[in-house]
This record gives sequence, C-alpha cells and structure tokens, in this order.
Amino acid sequence: MAKEQATATKEARPTAKPAAKPAAKPAAKPAAKPKKENRIVRYFKQTRAELRKVTWPSREEAIRLTAIVLGMTIVMAVFLGLVDFIFTKLFALFL
Repeated sequence: MAKEQATATKEARPTAKPAAKPAAKPAAKPAAKPKKENRIVRYFKQTRAELRKVTWPSREEAIRLTAIVLGMTIVMAVFLGLVDFIFTKLFALFL
C-alpha cells in the first residue's frame, strides 16, 4: 500500500518543465535569392495563360451574335426614343 501512495504522490507532483532552448544563433548571410519576378510581368503571363484556356467562338458565331446585339440595340433605341417623344408631348400638354 505504501508503494501505491508513493506512486500516487509522484503522479500528483507537477513535472519540471524542460529547460528553455538557447536562442538560435543568427544565420549567416542567406544564399542569393532567385530574382523576384516583376508583378506586372507575372500579371501578363497569368493573363496570357488564362486566355489560352478560353473557348473562342467561330467566325460565323461571332458575326451572328454581333448582329443580335446590334439588332437589339436598334430596337431599344427606337423604343426609348418613342417613349421619350410620348412623354415630351404629354408634359407639353400639361405645362
């Protein structure tokens, strides 16, 4: 029973912390670093890499889509022109 008490006492005691490691010596001059790439150059390289991943439309598809955009632009311009004309005439009647 005495061994059990001695063991329990040893377990209850806090253990000593290991000694702190001495401070590391300052390192000698580091080896020459590879030249850091310019941020602008890196930007253009990454942009070029991304543009290579793009699936570009065929010539026919580009022409067709351009025609759709131009057609819708003309339709909207006429519509908004008519709405503006109507509102101008309405305000002229009331003022």
